[in-house]
Amino acid sequence: MASITTRNLDDDVKTRLRVRAAGNGRSMEEEARLILRGAVARRKPPRNPASAIRARMSPPSGMHLELPPRGLDVSRRPSIEPATVAVLLDTNVVSDLIRKTPGPAVAT
Repeated sequence: MASITTRNLDDDVKTRLRVRAAGNGRSMEEEARLILRGAVARRKPPRNPASAIRARMSPPSGMHLELPPRGLDVSRRPSIEPATVAVLLDTNVVSDLIRKTPGPAVAT
């Protein structure tokens, strides 16, 4: 078996390693071995960034959602009522429109 020496280890890191090892009923050396073993045993990264993104963003449990078609479908555009248009216009424009719209004829 090979051995390794770690120099310039922060005191805080050593203390946390000692506390973690004691909490798990192991020596500091055994705890460090397990941590290193786990760190290098992790799965290999994907071959390229696109694979990593695809793996990360894939829907859970094989769920597949259809994407809507691109482009503007005029036939599906909702009709806008005149009252809605008035709400969308600037209030000054609406006031001008109201003043210019002839009202009902009033007999005097």
